[in-house]
Order: sequence, then C-alpha cells, then structure tokens
Amino acid sequence: MDFQQAAEWVKDHETVIKGYIAKYRMFSPYEERDFMQEAFEAAMIAAIRSKQKHICFEAAFWKVFRNQISVLTPSPDILTHGSNSIPSHLCTKDLASISGRSTRRRTKQPDIEAIYKSICHLLTEREQQVLYLSLGIGKEGRLSNYEIADHLGCVVSNVRDILNRALERVRNLVNSGAIDPKRLA
Repeated sequence: MDFQQAAEWVKDHETVIKGYIAKYRMFSPYEERDFMQEAFEAAMIAAIRSKQKHICFEAAFWKVFRNQISVLTPSPDILTHGSNSIPSHLCTKDLASISGRSTRRRTKQPDIEAIYKSICHLLTEREQQVLYLSLGIGKEGRLSNYEIADHLGCVVSNVRDILNRALERVRNLVNSGAIDPKRLA
C-alpha cells in the first residue's frame, strides 16, 4: 500500500477511528483534529512497516496508532506510556486558590498588542495576519493554527510555516540589534 492509499484508508475509516479516540479525548488536552492527524501519520508509518514486515496494513496501522495515542494521552498510573503533562481541562488559572498562598510575586505582563504594533511593520502582510490571530489581539481572541487556517482559507501547515517564519524574522532582528527587547517591555 502506498501513502496515497493509506491516507484514503484513513478517510474511509474515519468514523471508526473517531469512535476509537473518543474514549481518550476526555483525558487529553488535544482536539479531535490532532488525533486524526496522528491517524494519518500512523497510516504512513504502517504503510512502510506492512511492506517491510509483510504484514496486513490494518494490523500495522492499529498497532502504530495505539502507540501514538498512548503517548498523547496523560496516564499517571502507567509509567511506560502516556504524557506526563497535566490535561488542560484539569488546570486552573488561579493557582493561588489551590495552594492557599502565592509562592512568587506576580510580574507585570508585557503589553502584547503594543509589542506587536511596534514590530508588525517589519513583517510581511501574511506574517502580520497570522501573528495577529495567533497572539489573540483581535476580537476573535487567540486562535489555534486550525482556526487561523479556516479563517484565512489555507491549510494548517501553511499557518505553521508562516508563524515560524515570522518568529524567526523577529528572532533574527533581535539578535542583529534592530529590535531592542528592553525598549519593548
């Protein structure tokens, strides 16, 4: 099976895969789209393994996919599998209310909008759009890469690449001295 056929297999079995991942969603901070992305990646790996080991593609897929899901899903009881990060739905913004006291002084948060406005002229128009939506400056709030892709009518990988280019451009400008981070704070 080639990669195209593997991707088509995932699309054809999407309802079965979504049914399988439903039980993991409540324990993971990831969206259904993230799990489906893992399914496509597992299909690519399974296509290679099924050829190399002369085994059924479907068996290889489910073996790889289960392994990838176990890495994404927090599982404090099992030490060999599972993410060690706490699921976001179990977190709270007010950690002082949990511990009863604050251990550190709150530092003044930088004004993201002011910083963005001071550097946006150094970015391309598309980089400005993606960074603006990613930082949550607009009325929409902070958007995920999936939401930005939907908003701009492109694919998620384009959003990720544009955001990486924008951040790399800012990093290079800071390193070259064109942007002074101390003045922005």
